[in-house]
This record gives sequence, structure tokens and C-alpha cells, in this order.
Amino acid sequence: MNTRKTINWIAAITGILALVLIFLFIIFRVPDKPLSELKEKYGSKSSRYFPVQGMSLHFRDEGPATDSLPLVLLHGTGSSLHTWDSMIFQLEGKRCIRLDLPGFGLTGPHPLGDYGVENQCRVIDSLLDFLQVDSCIIMGNSMGGTIAWNYALHRNAAKGLVLVDAGGFPMTAKGGNIGFTLARTPVVNQLVKYVTPRSIVEKSLRQSYGNPQQVPDAVIQRYYDLNLREGNRQAMIDRFQSVQLLDTSLIAKISVPVLILWGEDDQVIPVGNAYRFKKALPDAILEIYPKLGHVPMEENPGRVAESVRHWLTVVRPASVE
Repeated sequence: MNTRKTINWIAAITGILALVLIFLFIIFRVPDKPLSELKEKYGSKSSRYFPVQGMSLHFRDEGPATDSLPLVLLHGTGSSLHTWDSMIFQLEGKRCIRLDLPGFGLTGPHPLGDYGVENQCRVIDSLLDFLQVDSCIIMGNSMGGTIAWNYALHRNAAKGLVLVDAGGFPMTAKGGNIGFTLARTPVVNQLVKYVTPRSIVEKSLRQSYGNPQQVPDAVIQRYYDLNLREGNRQAMIDRFQSVQLLDTSLIAKISVPVLILWGEDDQVIPVGNAYRFKKALPDAILEIYPKLGHVPMEENPGRVAESVRHWLTVVRPASVE
């Protein structure tokens, strides 16, 4: 008798939860945003599109074409090439090539769902071949940093490497990030694919800043809108469900000049990881930014731009063959 009551109780609770989930789905379901609408809002005169692996890769190539060693800028998870907007405007005289990586921004999902680091590097190769660029400095933030150090490790085109709160080592940090946590959680992430409250994106972004109150509302809206691009939410889930285990011992084999930049108050990838990169790369220059978080190039673009300018002057990566 007790067993039957328990079964009935579990069935009742399950039914109630199912009804709640259905209610939430109906009331809070957020449809995808069409690409045409997002292109009009977040494209620009410098936006270009390159066909690669069945995608139309969104990129921008800005600055003097005579610069033979451009910066190639790679954004982090949930972000887009816009994360570098303010920083590159303060790198006058430097050619900057930035792109929406597959699964993000206006580029959108990979048709085969291949978001592995090696394939991301192949996409970069294709873009640089298209632009006839045979040498560059590769610079990446978070996930983009992971791709950047792998690119520098395996591609002769990379003559220098800049890591900004880069991924690679274990990224457990105090507090964590609600967006990343939900994307990694089975069942929940399937719901988030359809029910994506703007408040979740806002909280995740505020957790990525050293000063949460500094995040402009327009930036929150941009992150939110671009994550609603057709296919991007599924791409996010696919990425987190196929996490690669990278051999970080290979980092020590990187032979090009390296600049490591890190927000001291990073709640996504702890500042301790900056020192792990430094230990693996003892000749690298390390700069820690007090009171900044996971995306220092958004919080204080002038300071990051100055760090890059100084490093380019002192280290002169072009001289390294």
C-alpha cells in the first residue's frame, strides 16, 4: 500500500512538473531571430562574408592593408567580433582582422556541427588564404584564446600570440557563470534552446565584468540578439556536449613571442590560470589588470590597446621567424 502511494505521489509530482514546464515553454518561449534582421542591425560598412565549409563567415578587415602582420582577433563563447569594437579603434595604424567564429554572431551554426579547435583553426586558415595573409599575430579571449594558442602551436603563419583571459587549463572559478552553467546542464540546456530569458544573458554578462554595473544596456541587447540568431542556441549546446580534452603540456612548445593579459577579478577563468600560462611560457610577458573581469577589452579597451601597442614595440614579433 505504501509503495502504491509512493508511486502515485511521484506520478503526481512528475505531472505537475511537466505542466509547469509546458506552461513556461508556452509563456516564455523566445523564437529565433532571422539573419536578415540581425545583419541590418549588427552588420556594418566593413562587414564582409566569406563562403567556407557551407557557412557564410562574417568578418571585418580594418586598418592599413600595408600592415604585413595584422592582428587576428578571436572572441569567446557566446560572443562575437563586436567584443573588440572599442579596442581596435585605439590601435590606429594596425590592421585588425576579426570574425564571428562558427556557431556565433552572424556566421551562425556549422552545418556538420564541427566546433572542434582544429576545425576552427582550419576556418581561420581559409579566411587568411582568402585575404592573402601569410603572417599574423593571433589574439584570443576565453574560447578564442584556446583556439589562438592552438593556432600558434601548429601554424607557421602565427608570428606572435596574445592571450586574454584564455581557455585551456581547468576553468573552475569562484561563483562561476550562470550562462555557462546552464549550457552545460542536460535537460535544462534543451529548455534554454527555446526559453531564453534576457535576464539570464544579462546576469551572465554582468558576471563577466569586474564591475557588473559597467555593462551598457546596448551591449547586453547585442549579446542577447546574436545568441538568438537562427541555429546559434543549438550550436552552443552542441559545443558544450562535445567538450575536447586538450593537452595543455603542449603549450610549453609554443615558440613565438607571447603576451598574457588577464582581469584580476575574472569569475569565469580564474586569474591563477594566467600564472599557469606564464609558468608554461616563462619568456611571455604577463600583465594583470586590477578590478577587471573576463573581458577586459570591453571593460577597459584603452588599457588593453596600450598593452598590445607596447608589446608590439618592445617584442617586435615580426622579427621572429
